[in-house]
Amino acid sequence: MRKLLFSAFFALTALSAFAQYPLVSISQINQPTDLAACNDTSIYQNDTVRTVAVVVTDGGLSEVASSSVIGGNRPFIFIVDTANGGIPGNYNGIEMMPIYQNSQGAFQPLSIATQLIAGDIIEVTGIISSFGNSNQISTLDANSITLIGSQNPPVSAVVPLSDFNDANRVNQLTTGEPYEGSYIELQNVTVTTVIPFGGGRISFDVADGNGNTMNISDRFLAQRTSAHTVVNPNSPAGVGNQGSFVPPVPGTFYNTLSGVIRHSGNGCTGGTGRGYELNPFLDNHYDVGYAPPFIDQVDRDPVVPNDQQAADISAVIVDSDGTVDSVFIYWTADATISPSNFTKAPMALAIGSSEDYEFTIPNHPNGTLVRYYIYAEDDQQNPSYYPSTPLNQTEPNFDFYTVRQDGLTIADVQFSLSSNGDSPFLGKEVKVKGVVTASAKNHDLGYVYIQDPMATEYAGIACIGHFGLADLYRNEWVEITGEVQESFGFTQIAVTNIRRLFSHDTIMPITVDPSDSVAQANGSWEKYESMLVKFENPGSKIYISDDNAGFGDYRVATDPSFGNGKSTRVLAGRQSNTSVSSLWVQLVTDTIYENTDGTMFVSAVTTSDTMTMDAIVGLFYYGFSNYRLLPRANDDIIGLNAAIDMNVTHPSNVSIEEIQSSTQVSIFPNPTNTIFHIETAFNAPFSAVVFDLNGRKIMENTSSNGGRLSFDASSLANGVYVLKIANDAGELISTQKVIVRK
Repeated sequence: MRKLLFSAFFALTALSAFAQYPLVSISQINQPTDLAACNDTSIYQNDTVRTVAVVVTDGGLSEVASSSVIGGNRPFIFIVDTANGGIPGNYNGIEMMPIYQNSQGAFQPLSIATQLIAGDIIEVTGIISSFGNSNQISTLDANSITLIGSQNPPVSAVVPLSDFNDANRVNQLTTGEPYEGSYIELQNVTVTTVIPFGGGRISFDVADGNGNTMNISDRFLAQRTSAHTVVNPNSPAGVGNQGSFVPPVPGTFYNTLSGVIRHSGNGCTGGTGRGYELNPFLDNHYDVGYAPPFIDQVDRDPVVPNDQQAADISAVIVDSDGTVDSVFIYWTADATISPSNFTKAPMALAIGSSEDYEFTIPNHPNGTLVRYYIYAEDDQQNPSYYPSTPLNQTEPNFDFYTVRQDGLTIADVQFSLSSNGDSPFLGKEVKVKGVVTASAKNHDLGYVYIQDPMATEYAGIACIGHFGLADLYRNEWVEITGEVQESFGFTQIAVTNIRRLFSHDTIMPITVDPSDSVAQANGSWEKYESMLVKFENPGSKIYISDDNAGFGDYRVATDPSFGNGKSTRVLAGRQSNTSVSSLWVQLVTDTIYENTDGTMFVSAVTTSDTMTMDAIVGLFYYGFSNYRLLPRANDDIIGLNAAIDMNVTHPSNVSIEEIQSSTQVSIFPNPTNTIFHIETAFNAPFSAVVFDLNGRKIMENTSSNGGRLSFDASSLANGVYVLKIANDAGELISTQKVIVRK
């Protein structure tokens, strides 16, 4: 009855509204432009068409969070041509994105989409596009799907992994492309690498007997762990609940793995993606043949030992298809030796337990780097490691800690020796101290970052999740307690406690070359993640080399002709689940961002490739495989050759020292183009020093009898300068900013 009612309601509307669009088969849609020339683009790319198809994946199964869609979930449904009863292959499958742009300009899911189930026969009207070489049909409006019947749910086809990718995971277009978007089954494959990432998401690589490799991705709920929070309101798990997937161990053998194929182009197509990938969508898509021991709940107590404390290492180790035969820990305090030469010691079962294993690493001197990993073997000699180590990797991965007499530093949290770059304290509670470099106050970034002024690398970290963060001021010292998390490679602390230390400091930005292509390529910029950074080209300008790089980003470089590899992204004007930039910066890529992904508090000034600047300051952010700079307010953009309102820079309620000193010291005029004056509320001698944003001393002066002091700024370049004022005993009494604008 459900299908008949839907069909009767929508059929006449669809016939009249969409009759002008051609009715074509999915097989026709997927015909590539020129596969022999590595062009797999649909011949219908950017066209609007109608097609009749069978639903393969239920509408409530996808788990793709999207801040740009009302409700936060972007549904995806795979469909197959009705020809031959929906048998996969022969270009018969495609991914459908059932969202449309409503009259207010917002993206909204179709209400019918999440009600669809496998076997429903539908007519779809939509626009053909592609994402990462995988074809998609995106619905045109709220009435773009008509339910016209039903049949048995489509079944999978057995396809060799070698038809999709080679041993380097490079896509095999000729044999793989006919199955893009189709429901298939792989047989006899082994897990080689497990790849956990933020939000309880897991992907892993498998290989066949000849080494041909494929990524098993997590587009659906089936592959989300208990750490995941469901975003789809129509998910079978229900909003606020989690997934139930248990990650495999490298060496796990699957008799079969099933799912739908997506294409993440690489090789001759010119992309840098993962090749063809499999997306399981049901819990029964994983048929395990055998598995090595599973090492779980690994803990270290204390997390950061001092020189008087030993470190107790514990783990829960079980074997799903047999018994655990032996467990060893390998460890060393010698930073020069390889993991294969670590000291080997047995881990003992805890008294009265059959699965809890323990070992104590003795205490070491302050500053010692201690590395370790766990090895377990079952009764069939199947091995596993913690941390997870890919099959055939020469040396095992390892965990580590540094002995600290005075507690953990931000650099300890950020610095990583692991192959995936994750913090060594991922998932652990930590306590660190730092100076606030960005606040949630008005006229600031809107997010809190802290930085250790005593370090020049790995010194910054983002802080999230605690209501008290909104009370913090820029430049004040704080102590943060919370859990370390990774979000798409970006390290942050989910704060549980904040202690204000009632002192302040000024963080000067680290100068970085935005056109340093080597640093971008080799990952050496990781050391600046979450630090206050300044893009500068000494003696010259910074250029906007790409005024719209997509998703609100623009690119800056030291030469206007530099392309992607020699330029870096800058983002402002967006705040959402995936965009964490300032709403107080006028320079954005499009005026649409005045009211998209947050409402800007300032009027938009659109970027142009004719724009230059002396420098640009901000927090260095990493996400979705890209570094980008996040300026906090207009005064972080220095010497722009276009008009932005410097009067919307932060007022005196952003930084803590300005709060403390505002009743003692006044500076006028500010901004200035020639002379500016410093006036104090106390009648005593004082001194003042002007620094640039690199910390270089520019000028200084001393009052002889207190009260007032003047500086001539006529020789200074446009920009922001730091003014530090001290009493006659040399004690710092105020730190403020002076803006020079001519």
